[in-house]
Amino acid sequence: MQTTRYDVVVIGAGSGGLTTAVGLAKIGQKVLLVEREHMGGECTNTGCIPSKALLHHAKAYYSAQKIAGVTPSGETYRKNAFTYVRSIIADVLKDETAEHFKADGIDVVMGEAVFTGKHSIVVDAVIYTFKKAVIATGSSPRPLVIPGLEPESVVTNQNIFDLAEAPARLLIIGAGPIGMELGQALAMLGSQVTIVDNGPRLARLEDEAISPIIADAFKKLGMTVLHNAEVTKVEGEVAFVSVTDSPEITSVPLDTVLIAVGRVPNLPQGLEAANVQSTPYGVTVNTNWQTTNKNIYALGDVAAKLKFTHVADDTARQVVLHIVSRGLISVKEKQVPKVTYTEPEMAQVGLSWIEAKDLYGEEKLHRIEVPFGANDRARTDGATEGLLIIIAKRLTGQILGAHIIGPRAGELIGTLTLAMENNISLYRLRSTIFAYPTYSLILKKAGDYFLAKQISSLKADMLAIAKNLAPKIFALGLWAVALYTIYNFKMTHNLSFTDIAVSLFTFISGTAWGPLIYILAYAIRPLTFFPGTALTILSGIFFGIYEGIIYTIIGASLSATVAYFVGRFFSQNLNGIKKLLGNWIAFLHERPFMAILTMRLTFFPFDLVAYGAGLFKIPYIPFLLGTITGTLLGITTFVSIGASLSVEEFIKNGITAEAIDSKFILLSAVIFALSLIVSKFVNNKPTN
Repeated sequence: MQTTRYDVVVIGAGSGGLTTAVGLAKIGQKVLLVEREHMGGECTNTGCIPSKALLHHAKAYYSAQKIAGVTPSGETYRKNAFTYVRSIIADVLKDETAEHFKADGIDVVMGEAVFTGKHSIVVDAVIYTFKKAVIATGSSPRPLVIPGLEPESVVTNQNIFDLAEAPARLLIIGAGPIGMELGQALAMLGSQVTIVDNGPRLARLEDEAISPIIADAFKKLGMTVLHNAEVTKVEGEVAFVSVTDSPEITSVPLDTVLIAVGRVPNLPQGLEAANVQSTPYGVTVNTNWQTTNKNIYALGDVAAKLKFTHVADDTARQVVLHIVSRGLISVKEKQVPKVTYTEPEMAQVGLSWIEAKDLYGEEKLHRIEVPFGANDRARTDGATEGLLIIIAKRLTGQILGAHIIGPRAGELIGTLTLAMENNISLYRLRSTIFAYPTYSLILKKAGDYFLAKQISSLKADMLAIAKNLAPKIFALGLWAVALYTIYNFKMTHNLSFTDIAVSLFTFISGTAWGPLIYILAYAIRPLTFFPGTALTILSGIFFGIYEGIIYTIIGASLSATVAYFVGRFFSQNLNGIKKLLGNWIAFLHERPFMAILTMRLTFFPFDLVAYGAGLFKIPYIPFLLGTITGTLLGITTFVSIGASLSVEEFIKNGITAEAIDSKFILLSAVIFALSLIVSKFVNNKPTN
């Protein structure tokens, strides 16, 4: 059997695969590109290109028909819709042939790639070995079995463009982007279109204010949309649809059924041999798109949650940099714009209103809505049925999310994506000069709306800032009073700072008030932001190891209690902590003692755990017990460090070998090593 060696093998000649292959070939890598079916992948042959070509043809026909009515030339144009689509596919494919990429130094093999090992694949009995491999095999339409539905009546996006002309009666199952785009295009071409969807509204991933606008556009075309519905069976040319909370069964006449209920990844064969893990949702990858075999990457639809051509392309570009830099350049997570090319277009980027409220709190946000009727270009074009929605932080104008329905939405979203990636605020958009009259002026208008809304809420926002700063101001005041008192005492008694430190040590370590003052200082520490580690070390200096441990456990427990109840006081506003803790929130509520113990042992920030426990109203007793148990090793470590210092020797001679008791240093090192071992054990132990 023949064997050929390559630097990189790329499996799949779609958007992600082609970008990867070209990028690596340009920097001198020996690249093999393997494609199972057709060059260009899903996007060129059965996805983005043909669907947008069909939409263009349909919109042109529909607009002309509204002006001139039904004409012979118009009917010829309508019937040629799919011929036009196939001509566009053929034109784009001219730049995506095997010969084209071979001219760029890329070897191309047509066939099924099967992994045979961690560094090898086989295609048609030829073995190819590689240093790196990239899986970019894409996805396929999710199949759907319906009783009575004949295969010859079914189309997906993979074969609908092979039709001779638009079907007279089209039933679409699924109201995602594919279902909406193709449904509207065919309705414009004269098809009787019915969409059956299991969701409560059209465009349910868009902002709620957008759904009624697209629903009205579909209604004007004569399209029927059945929500919360399911096709139960098909008999001949009739589908029977059940609707939730309705006893009646709706019958829908049909000639063709378009299945558009999502995508499934195209997993290559032999992944186990390559030590590559996968799930039914795709190949398992890390943040750099490396699989469980670090020499094999997976990108695009086969691994990504967001199955878009532009995501696959950008990921491929970054993976190329990661490979050539030998891992020094990591893959960056970016804002991803999404567009549905209906009429009017829908586009979005960033957070939804619900997500933003959940993460930041509504009191920290402004929601700006600008109707397209406020844009002069939309007025001149008679296209005022649209809406721009921007979600931004109060005061700063930082854009967190944008949602658009209207003309040129797909173009406008690019500017907003750029603004979010580069932290360009609504103030700066407002101050930017846009050409008049253009649709982009609606972005400037959004800045105007934001400024007006911000001015009206300025008083409330300033009060909120004052409230948030109050703890810091209080802590600053305490420190100012303490420092002034020490300075005044120093000047009044003509003492040096060393004299004051010695007096303080003598008072705390030699009187009954000392432990109480230390414990009180530790208890209010979360309010003064004094580092707990420093206080713990001081306890060893003041009281020695045994008493220091006891006093610090008491002080740390009180300190945690103070932070806990501060968190309870502010529990109505999570302010992003929910995102920070992630899955720990559920674990905190299900097993509070183990959750707190685990976080204490794994060196989570002490006060953050206490504040978080209060914010999420974790039961106090398990919280306190977990804190005491989990901090014992750490407290012992740092008290030992403090106990190692001989204050008398330090006062006489400064820091010398005699001033440090080595046995306590050794004890602290042993305990710290033990803490690390326990931490690693707890980290690796399942939490459920």
